[in-house]
Amino acid sequence: MNLVKLNVFFIALFIFSCSFVSSAWADKNKHQYANYDWEENRKKNEIPSHLEDVGSVVFLDKNMIEYFYSKEDENVLLYKTHHIIRWLGSTDAVEKYNAIFIPLGGGTLEKLKVRSISPTGKVVISNQDNLKEIKDEESGRGYKMFAIEGIEKGSEVEYFYTTKEPVFGGNQEGREYLQTSTPTKNISFELISPSFLDFEVRSYNGLADAELIEDTENEKRIQRIELDSVAPLNGEPFAYSNPNKMRVDYKLAHNLAANSNQRFFTFTDAAKQIYTVFCQTRDKKEAKALKKIYKEIKITEKDNDEVRIRKIENYLKVKMQGTESPAPNFSNIEDIQKTKIANERGLVRLFTTMLELSNITYELVLTCDRSEIKFDSDFDYWGNMREFLIYFPTTKKYLAPATPLYRYGIVPDTWTATQGLFIRRMQVGQSVFGMGTVREVKPLEGDQNFSKIHLKMKFNEEMDAVESELKYAFGGLSAVGFQPIIPYLSEEKRIEMIEGILKGLSKDADFKDIKLENEKINTDLLENEFAIKTNFASKSWIEKAGNKYLFTIGKCIGPQSELYQEKERKLAVENGHNRIYKRKLIFEVPEGYKVKNIDDLKLNVIFDKEKNGNKEKNCGFISDYKQDGNTITVDIFEYYYEIYLPLEDFEEYRKVINAAADFNKITLVLEKQ
Repeated sequence: MNLVKLNVFFIALFIFSCSFVSSAWADKNKHQYANYDWEENRKKNEIPSHLEDVGSVVFLDKNMIEYFYSKEDENVLLYKTHHIIRWLGSTDAVEKYNAIFIPLGGGTLEKLKVRSISPTGKVVISNQDNLKEIKDEESGRGYKMFAIEGIEKGSEVEYFYTTKEPVFGGNQEGREYLQTSTPTKNISFELISPSFLDFEVRSYNGLADAELIEDTENEKRIQRIELDSVAPLNGEPFAYSNPNKMRVDYKLAHNLAANSNQRFFTFTDAAKQIYTVFCQTRDKKEAKALKKIYKEIKITEKDNDEVRIRKIENYLKVKMQGTESPAPNFSNIEDIQKTKIANERGLVRLFTTMLELSNITYELVLTCDRSEIKFDSDFDYWGNMREFLIYFPTTKKYLAPATPLYRYGIVPDTWTATQGLFIRRMQVGQSVFGMGTVREVKPLEGDQNFSKIHLKMKFNEEMDAVESELKYAFGGLSAVGFQPIIPYLSEEKRIEMIEGILKGLSKDADFKDIKLENEKINTDLLENEFAIKTNFASKSWIEKAGNKYLFTIGKCIGPQSELYQEKERKLAVENGHNRIYKRKLIFEVPEGYKVKNIDDLKLNVIFDKEKNGNKEKNCGFISDYKQDGNTITVDIFEYYYEIYLPLEDFEEYRKVINAAADFNKITLVLEKQ
C-alpha cells in the first residue's frame, strides 16, 4: 500500500519553482548521466583469496538518482541509473542472479546494457530478446525482467540500466540499500536535484552521512555517499537482518526558491490526507451503501463498545472476501456493498466508516513491519507507513482491519513494538480533519501469548511404551498460527493439521479421542485458550538398557531451538513477540523402580535486568519437581518478557534458549530398587 500516491501537488510545485530558475539551467536538457556507459574492453576482476569460497561478490554497485526538469517535456522527470558488476561463485548464485528485475513505477526503460564474462574470459553481450514485462498484482507496479543466458559458475555479470518516470506524489522520496548479504566493493549513492529543491537524506546503521555538493555552475545539488567496501550482513537467529543493513532514505523537504520554511510531506500532512481518504464518506450514494452494510451488522443500542467492535469485525472479516487487486472497484464502497469483495484500502474504509456510524472512538494507525524496516519517528518518511491498524483508546486494544486471521486485541506481532502514526478525528467548528501523533504501537504482554502442556503419563504393563493423557493449550499470538485456520479446513485437512502439531511431541504416537476446545471462528484468543485434548502411547520415549529403562522425558515438551554461535554475533536480539511456556509433566514410576538421576530435572537459568532501578524479569527457564510416592510432577516455566535485548546481552539470552534445549535432552534412568 503506497500512501504517498495520495499526493497530487508535486508537479505543480516543480512548475511553480521553475519560474525562480534561470533560463540557462532550463536549457541544459540532459540529465547528469544521460551519456553514461560502462568501461569498454575491461578485464575480469580478480577474486581475493578470502572470498573464493563465497557464493557471490559484487565489485561495483552504483546508484544514481536525479530529479530533472525537462524543458522538452515541460515536466519534472525522475531518472534512475543502476550499475552492477557481480561475480557468481556457485551454481546457487547462478540460479539466483540469472535474471535482472527493473522496477519501472509509472515510467519507461530508457537504456539497458548487459554482458557476461565467462571463467575463461569470453565476453558475451546480451541483446534485448530476453526482456519481458511483468506486473506485481499486489502493488500494481510494473517491472521489466531480463533473463541472462549462458552464464555458469565463475562467470561475471555486468549490467546497467536507466529508467525514466514522471514525478508525482509517490516518488518524491526513496530508499536505497548499500549493504546486502553479499560482500560488496566500490559502492556509491548519488542524489541530484535542482538547486532550489532540498532533499533531506538520512543514513542508517552506521552508514556515513551524505556529502552535499553545491554545483553552482549547473545549478544542481548533489548528495553523495561513497564506500570502498561493505561487509555482508546475513540473517541470525532471533534477529531481523533487513532493518539492520546500511541504507539511505531520502525525501523532498523544502523548496529553497520560495521564501518559506515550510516542510513538505510531514506527518501532519499525512494525517490529514489519510483521514480524508480512509475515514470520511465521500457522497450521498456512498453514505447510502454504508448504511445498508451497517444495518446488516445488527448492532443494538444495548451493545457496549467492545461488543460493537467485535460485531463489526466479525461481519467484515467473514462476509467480505479480500483481494490483493488494486483495482478501484474493490475500494469503492458502492461496488463492495454489491459484490462483497474488497481490497486493503476498501476494508480499511469499511472499518473506519462502520466505527464512525457506531460512535466508537478510534485512531487509525499507520506503521511498518519491523522485520523489514524500523519506523523512524524523527524522519517523516511516508514510505514507512505501510501497515494499517486501528487503536481503541478506551480499551487500549488494536485491530488489524485487513488481516482476516487476526481478531480484535491481537495483531501481527512485528507491527507492534515499533512506532506508528496515530490519526484521530478532530473538529474545529464545521471543519473535520485528521490529527496525527507518532507513538509506540505497544505489544502484548508475555503472559498473553502462551503455550501450555499438561501431560499425565504411565508405563504400560509391557514397559515398552508410555501411555499419556494430554491437554495442549495455546493463547494469544501463540494460537494465531493455526486456530483461526481450522474452521476453514476440510475434516481431512483439519485432522492433518492437528496431528502435525501433536507429532512435535511424539512422532510415533497414534493419537486417539482428539477433542478441541474453542476452535470456532471469531474466538477471542486473549480470553479463551485453544486446546487439544487426546490420549496416546509413545514407544519412542522409552528404551530398555539391560535391567534398566531409559525414559526420555525431555522429548515430552517437543523439539526446542538450540542457539550455538560459531561465528561472532553481529545483531542484537529481537523477538517476534513476548511469550511464555508452561508445562506440567506428571508420571508414575512403575512399582519396584526408582529414578536414579531425578535431580537432572532441576534447571534454573534466569536473566533478569535492571530497569528503572528495579530488577525485572527478562527471560528465563525454570524446571523443578515434586515426588509424592510413585508420582513425580515436573513444573516448567519458560518466559520471554522483552522483545529487544542489546548485543552485549546475547550470551545471557543464549543460555536461556539453550536451557530449554538442554531439558529436551534429559533422559531419566529407571532402575530396580
